Amino acid sequence: MRPFHQICILLLVLLALGTHATAMPDSILVKKVNAIHGDVTYSPAKKISLFKTLQAELFKSHYPKNAAYALLVHRLGDACDKAGDPEKAVFYTREAVMVNSSGKAGTDPSFLVNSYFNLGVFYKRLHLLKEAHHYFTRCIATGSRYPDKYFIVFMAFEQQAYAWYQTGDYQEAVQTADEGLRFAAITGDQNARAALLAQRAQAAGELSHFGSAEADVNMAIALLEKSANDPVHLATCYSVYAAILSKSHKPDLAIRYYRKAFTLNKANGNLEQSARDLQDMGCVYADELRQGKQALACYAQGIELAIAVGDVYQLSALYANIGVVHGYAKDYTKALKYYQRALNTLPINFKDTSLKANPDVQRLKLVANDYFMVTILSNKGAALLERYKQLQKKEDLLLSLSTFELADQSLDFMRWKQSTSESKLIWRQNTREMYAHCMEVCYQLKAVDKAYYFLEKSRAVLLNDQLNQAGAETMLPEQERSKEKQLRIKAGMLSDQFLTGSSKGAAYARAKEKWLTAQQQWENYITSLERKYPAYYRYKYDRSVYPYAGVRRKMGKDKTAFVSYFRGQKTIYALMVSGQRQRLLKINYPDYEQQSRRLMTLCASPALLNQNFTEYRKLAFSLYANLFKPLAVPTARVVVSQDGHFIPFEALVSDTGTAALAYLAGKHAFSYVPTFRILMKKQQELAASGDFLGIAPLNYASGSGLSELRGSDLSLRKIAMQFKDPLVLTGADATKAAFLKNAGKYALIQLYVHADASSYDTLDVNRQPPQEPVLYLADAPVRLAEIQKLQFNRTQLVLLSACNTGIGRQARGEGVFSMARAFMEAGVPASITSLWQVDDQVTYKLTESFYAHLREGLSKDVALNTAKLDLIGDEDRMHTLPYYWAAAILMGDAAPLPTVEDKNFYSWIAGSLLIAISMLFFWFKRKK
Repeated sequence: MRPFHQICILLLVLLALGTHATAMPDSILVKKVNAIHGDVTYSPAKKISLFKTLQAELFKSHYPKNAAYALLVHRLGDACDKAGDPEKAVFYTREAVMVNSSGKAGTDPSFLVNSYFNLGVFYKRLHLLKEAHHYFTRCIATGSRYPDKYFIVFMAFEQQAYAWYQTGDYQEAVQTADEGLRFAAITGDQNARAALLAQRAQAAGELSHFGSAEADVNMAIALLEKSANDPVHLATCYSVYAAILSKSHKPDLAIRYYRKAFTLNKANGNLEQSARDLQDMGCVYADELRQGKQALACYAQGIELAIAVGDVYQLSALYANIGVVHGYAKDYTKALKYYQRALNTLPINFKDTSLKANPDVQRLKLVANDYFMVTILSNKGAALLERYKQLQKKEDLLLSLSTFELADQSLDFMRWKQSTSESKLIWRQNTREMYAHCMEVCYQLKAVDKAYYFLEKSRAVLLNDQLNQAGAETMLPEQERSKEKQLRIKAGMLSDQFLTGSSKGAAYARAKEKWLTAQQQWENYITSLERKYPAYYRYKYDRSVYPYAGVRRKMGKDKTAFVSYFRGQKTIYALMVSGQRQRLLKINYPDYEQQSRRLMTLCASPALLNQNFTEYRKLAFSLYANLFKPLAVPTARVVVSQDGHFIPFEALVSDTGTAALAYLAGKHAFSYVPTFRILMKKQQELAASGDFLGIAPLNYASGSGLSELRGSDLSLRKIAMQFKDPLVLTGADATKAAFLKNAGKYALIQLYVHADASSYDTLDVNRQPPQEPVLYLADAPVRLAEIQKLQFNRTQLVLLSACNTGIGRQARGEGVFSMARAFMEAGVPASITSLWQVDDQVTYKLTESFYAHLREGLSKDVALNTAKLDLIGDEDRMHTLPYYWAAAILMGDAAPLPTVEDKNFYSWIAGSLLIAISMLFFWFKRKK
């Protein structure tokens, strides 16, 4: 070896030895990290700078990625979070997780508990609740193995329970608290037990389980007062108890405990929470006791504290609540001034104090808490409506309309930003009342087109529909989901930085430009989803409304009328649109819910219907006289979009004075849609493999509890004879795999199966949600989510001749939640379902008659209605009761099926065009 090379190698060896000699010992690194983290005089930005300098030193010395390094990046992540950069907080904390979960020597798996907890908190702040719950769960599972980490485990239980509570998932909150309490019983931690009892009480109170809620929170208070070492949780328990007392209509006691919470929080320097206690106390005075003077005193004191701590959202809420108090006193001008002040206080650089002014759409996008914006705009719109009723100034009505339109846009932005779970609370607290006010404004203005718009928007506002929950997540690849989150987070972070910085100068202009660029990138990405992943876009982002002028053209062309309803507490708004006529009515009908429920109960049971037929006639006529007759529908065909409890309109009667009942089925053919937009959704038309797919399992496994569908195979074959290239799967051939393989290939699908679409008839989202709807095939069930993943580009109609397929959870604003809706969302333009279980042989007879009329070229609604009239008028007169024929309803497109001649004609046209293009191509080629 030459001397020069020997010298180089020696130098490298010495350098390596020198590097390791100067490497920082782990104990020194840990000491430095803890010193920076614990120094309260350092700002988060200062800590980030020091941590990064320290990290750079470690990189230079080739410091191993061990437990000490993991501590450094964990603390760096915590500092980034406190500096308002949750994205980097997640990045550094996940690096700490990677190090300590590597299994290498020198790492500390127990510290994963700390990092998992922080990640749960960071993701919660980013509104990524699925990820937040994932990391809280991992924190709990890992921490339960390390006694010195139990305190973090209890914090994770508490955070997770509260996260469920915040999103309105109260049953989940109770269950999480239960799990934490079982762990607390094992470890004997009484303070943790008290905190989790308070969480369980809070959720139970929202479920109206006041007895158990009060018992839990009283036990928590007793434990904390005895220990006297946790004033923060004790104050929380006082305020939780006060909220439960308020909900159970014990306002005086509620105020007493809010005062105790306020006193304790203020004594401990928790001014932010003290302001909230005063706000909550003021709401009890205002909303329950109607003691406006005392409420205003609470709000005034709360304003002082909110200003002291710089909490602008709390300050805005307090101003809005003062507006509510003046609204109760019918001083709507003063109420409006405070609503305007609340808008001016929000950190969106909106300073116009004129009551006629509202923030523009760009400023709506800046709001970090959309719920505040929706609430304040809704309150302002309602106050303008009430002032119009006082002063009869039309300008108030017009301004109310524009304010509600802006609130509706703010709801759209909320949907864009939030995950699926977060909407239940919004719907429950605010939007139902908001849309009721919207309808009243439209009624006063006689603005039929605007009423149609708000009706359509109100249908889709319940974002937590299980169709969204079960389907949307599966429709976007993981890589795209990650990109969507990153763009959303970046836009949100830059908007926060833009709003918290200076409002003048070059720095302000740069911050604004950065935010606008990020916002545009996010919106462009969302637009691209409509093209690349239309199903996901439809679930998550699309709240478009089909143009009103298009509705009139469509109705005129089809000689049909569109009827839509919105149900308030005692009032129903009804809209009717046909080609020549439009009508908007306000119907005072406080008995609607009770009467519609009773009608359905009677219709679903032939025994009850026979025994109480006189009652049925009265109910059916009352519903007709209130809901349908005043609209003076001019057409025989009617498309209905219902709100509230679903009823089959064809079973209503227009006259009770004659011996033979005048069912509406004798005058009108009805079809139903959740929204008009779904009716007009374009289907990508592909050639079907065949005209007809029929499925009938016949028998089910013993012990399944499912009865034999005797005769369904014979009915299927009778129907199949009418079509070209049918596929009939019966008995053991009617499997789940066969259904999933063939379902999207055929123009018509006939299912003779059992089904379960468990139903909640009311807007009772406090309860445990029903099980996912299923269709039972010969070997296994097909679930709603599996149907949503299919592509029905060839299918024109699905007929579900099954038990309980039509009625699902009746969520106001969303229409019937069921298998029929699942098929519609998956691309099937029309389906026929059953509202209740009907005798099998009658079902076969009605279904066979429907297909016969459909083959005659009748539209789907008319074909189904004609089949019903056939059943009513059969020779033996055995099936005149609505039980037999009114259960089957058509949802979606009612147009007739394309005939064979139509298909041949369009094929001839396509072929001719192809030949012409080919001839032109060769002609040009020869000329060259």
